[in-house]
Amino acid sequence: MVEKGTLVKITYDGYVNGKLFDTTNEELAKKEGIYNPRMIYGPVTIAAGEGMVLPGLDEALLEMEVGEERELVLPPEKAFGKRDPSKVRVVPMKEFQRFNIRPIVGMPVNIDGNVGKVVSINSGRVLVDFNHELAGKEVKYRLKLEAVIEEPEEIVKELVKMYMPSINTDDLKIKMTKKTVTINLPEVCSFMNNIQTIKMAIANEIIKRLDVDKVSFVETFVKKKQDKEENENKE
Repeated sequence: MVEKGTLVKITYDGYVNGKLFDTTNEELAKKEGIYNPRMIYGPVTIAAGEGMVLPGLDEALLEMEVGEERELVLPPEKAFGKRDPSKVRVVPMKEFQRFNIRPIVGMPVNIDGNVGKVVSINSGRVLVDFNHELAGKEVKYRLKLEAVIEEPEEIVKELVKMYMPSINTDDLKIKMTKKTVTINLPEVCSFMNNIQTIKMAIANEIIKRLDVDKVSFVETFVKKKQDKEENENKE
């Protein structure tokens, strides 16, 4: 059994009406025609029971053992929710014109941070459905609990990975004492969007989960080989 808040690695495949719509398996995604080159495939680290996955998956994880695999059928209320008629709204055409957007039926849109899909267009009125596209549908999942993250240094690595999914954790250098954690980040992290907010979120998670008093980030910049050669040639 997994305790709430424990960091775990999971893999999963999600189906609706027999068709795969989400997976952590790259080969399966390619085979089923849903491969996205911008996605990072492989086991996903989450905090069990903390709402990072669908409610039905969260509930199942708290009952599973490492290595266990389950097939789950999730009703709408345990998946993407029931359809809410109030989330189907009319948006004036001028809202789209303001951003020089020409709405088309089926187009995904983001209005004031709410993601929806254009349902119909009529006389300057655009009907947008802000329900999740799988709201109201029963979904099936194959879920496997791959591992539980317990070692402090591994917890730090996985927390960094959660907020910086593109990073290779082998490039991280971590120094730990009883009450402090120092993380040496690769140079590429300095150019990430919202890097200060990301570092603050990572630090807060580490402090909460490992009961440490201080988290420090070190960013190291190394002279490029080309720069070294140019300096040598000048000499």
